Amino acid sequence: MLKRLSYLNVFLAMAYLLLFVTGDNLLIIAGVFIMVAFNALVIKKIQEEKNLGLVQGILGICCLCFWAYLAMGCTYIVQSAIEHHYFDNIWSYLLPTAFFLLSILLQLLCSLQYFKNYQTSEN
Repeated sequence: MLKRLSYLNVFLAMAYLLLFVTGDNLLIIAGVFIMVAFNALVIKKIQEEKNLGLVQGILGICCLCFWAYLAMGCTYIVQSAIEHHYFDNIWSYLLPTAFFLLSILLQLLCSLQYFKNYQTSEN
């Protein structure tokens, strides 16, 4: 399941980049590339049957920060829609972003559990 979630996150990150990043938001672009790098390393470590290292841990923390940034952006969009009574166009952004956020969180939790179990079975 972790491998499938990693592939899904790579796909969703690239789709998010293509669909929603039209401005010069370098933080989102960097976050998407960090997501892709982290998921590629997780897939590689699963195939090699090795545990995650320090670099992957740092990338995982960066992915969690990116998740928090996107979640905060979604809350600001909802707050703005409530203030201005404009709900027609926000669903086309919120639904794919919410799915992407859920996928990121599930993948991070599954990778933590997978490599934690791998480490205990190795000892």
